[in-house]
Amino acid sequence: MRKIGVQADAIGRCVSGAAVAAALVAALSAPAAAQTSAAAATDNQGVSEIVVTATKRGDESLQRVPIAITALSQATLENRGVTDFGDYARSVPGLSFVDSGPGNKTYILRGVNSTGTGVATVGQYVDDILITGDLRQPDLRLYDVQRIEVLRGPQGTLYGAGSLSGTLRTITNPPSFRGLAADALGRVSGTASGGANYEGAVTLNVPLVDDRLALRVTGYGDHESGFIDNVRLGTHGVNAYDTYGTHAALLWSIGPATSLTANFFYQDVQGDGRNIVVKADGDLGHYKTDQFVHDPYRDHFYIGNLTLKHSFDFANLTWSSSYYKRWFDNRFDSTLFDLSFGPDFFTDVVGLSTPNALTARNDRTSLLTNEIRLNSHLGGRFEWVAGFFQQQIKSTLDARVATTNEAGYLNEPEEVAFGQTTKHQTDQYALFGELSYKITDKLTALAGVRGFYAKQHDDLDTYHPFGGFTPPLAQPRIYSKNHKVTPKFYLSYQANDRMLFYGTVSQGFRIGGGNQNDIIPLPVENRTYGPDSLWNYELGAKTSFFQRRLVINASAYRMDWSNIQVSDFTDDSNAFLFISNAGKARVYGFELEVEARPLPVLDLGGSFNYVHAELTEDQPSSNTYFAGSKGDRFPNVPRVSGSAFIQYTQPLGDRRNGVARLDYFYTGKQGTQFNKNNPIYNKIDAYSYVNLRIGIQTPRWDVMAFAENLTNVYAPVNIIEEASNLTPLSVIPLRPRKAGVEVRIRY
Repeated sequence: MRKIGVQADAIGRCVSGAAVAAALVAALSAPAAAQTSAAAATDNQGVSEIVVTATKRGDESLQRVPIAITALSQATLENRGVTDFGDYARSVPGLSFVDSGPGNKTYILRGVNSTGTGVATVGQYVDDILITGDLRQPDLRLYDVQRIEVLRGPQGTLYGAGSLSGTLRTITNPPSFRGLAADALGRVSGTASGGANYEGAVTLNVPLVDDRLALRVTGYGDHESGFIDNVRLGTHGVNAYDTYGTHAALLWSIGPATSLTANFFYQDVQGDGRNIVVKADGDLGHYKTDQFVHDPYRDHFYIGNLTLKHSFDFANLTWSSSYYKRWFDNRFDSTLFDLSFGPDFFTDVVGLSTPNALTARNDRTSLLTNEIRLNSHLGGRFEWVAGFFQQQIKSTLDARVATTNEAGYLNEPEEVAFGQTTKHQTDQYALFGELSYKITDKLTALAGVRGFYAKQHDDLDTYHPFGGFTPPLAQPRIYSKNHKVTPKFYLSYQANDRMLFYGTVSQGFRIGGGNQNDIIPLPVENRTYGPDSLWNYELGAKTSFFQRRLVINASAYRMDWSNIQVSDFTDDSNAFLFISNAGKARVYGFELEVEARPLPVLDLGGSFNYVHAELTEDQPSSNTYFAGSKGDRFPNVPRVSGSAFIQYTQPLGDRRNGVARLDYFYTGKQGTQFNKNNPIYNKIDAYSYVNLRIGIQTPRWDVMAFAENLTNVYAPVNIIEEASNLTPLSVIPLRPRKAGVEVRIRY
């Protein structure tokens, strides 16, 4: 494998990019008169304050909430040009992800990653809507978003089982009664090694009945050109994809203290192929793949939600009911797996026309969720929140292996070598609450608890057994159930208006489930797996200095993780996996965020993250090559990562500002498996890149030129090799340089 990553020349190019931006800043700031004008026209109050709702007790200043939270405001998102998760994730300390292409990312907070198990470790919310399913988190496009909140550390008390290591919340802008408003965004760009990209979004806010009824609608579309060529099939730009979506919200003010909001989201992503470079015949170049098949995919979902809010004299009531349904259909090359049985096995023994084949996976997931809670009004010596949670998860996965023709498409009529359908259902219920008490005007204590019960069942129907050698078979249903009580405690000390210190002890958890496998039957003890949980011990500080011209937030933590849910394999082929509970681990780390406004025209800051995640005992497994051992580092977790930004705003008169912004991102080296002796272990080298934006902003319109990955760094962000001799080395590369122009119009 060719070793790639951050080389000296790549670092030099990054430094050169920073020098270019600095030169632009210097050019804009040269005239002394302009500096005087800038000081008069720009906000002098320091770093902007952000309001969050993470504690479910109402609006609170970020700097007064004793939780490790990164909050990105709408202004920050727009200044960075953020439209999806990948655009901001690398700037959040403690947040990383395993990238397998659009709609197929696994989110990781504080290094808690358990190598491909079926349940997410990071909870994901849109407003009050829980959309956490399996590991493939939905990648909602971020248009008309009020803010993003990333809560680091276990959030089991308020956010439940999917928030083992933290929670990600996307808060959209609500409808407004204040008047007609519109926002339109358009982008045109080009991708190095690719082609032209087009992106547009329109938001419209319409008051329908004065102070009673308001509607807010956003529609968007995006075409991203492909930059990967398939040399075997002779096709270009095979990873192009299109995204379309809408969000509509209707707000009804029923009375002075009561409101009802109806939300609807829909998004459809259709791709010609994954962002994956397969190297079956060796390294053919950075963006050259040699797959035997085309692997198109489609990922679409919709969300419906009703949220009722009512303010009593003693507390606020919130009831949220939502339904989320996702279809994720993807395909991947199975030819080398088939050939591993011998070049003539599938043709001469099974009777198929060719061993060339793909696996088609049709995944359906639905979540029906209800939560009702009461929270006290803010400001009293006692503050509390209490609620009831109910959720039903249903999922169906149909997977079949079928042959392809010489052009790489499915044969018609279809030739199926294997077909199987698995179904899963989880019903869970929880009671939760938190109570805080101000011991003194500065010292506050909080205790919280969540008790949950979950029952599940799993079904497996093999309608086309492997090779067709045995008759179709339906496995007996597997039942499982879990229950657990998870606590949380903290002490916070508000030394003054500028300094908050806190200490937290909290527990996170994931529910267990069942394993179905009929190709190589599992022993009774492996047919179900139990919950896993971790304890988090944390110290943090939130501080500001010089009238908020400098804000520094930091946290240090240790987490002890037990009964870890991990992937295990039925045999040495490593083709058939199941989930088991194995071993213990320890994670400790440090997170730092800094933001400053030393001059009215200058904003700068950054983040730093250090995480040490390792096993503290051997993983029991029948396959010693693939099991982790005591001291092994967690896969796909960089030990060091960070980001930095600088933004210069130069008033140009007539309420116009010239803006130049540079963002730098660094991701440290990481491995893809626990065990370095694992035959499918791969090392991912460290990499870094920069984004640049420069243009003019006014209250009514913006025009910005931008370049993402300015110096066109090539680096793998993920390396996949699912089995030692059955699948080839595959690389997910960082997207090449994307440069273009953005126009935004507001009314």
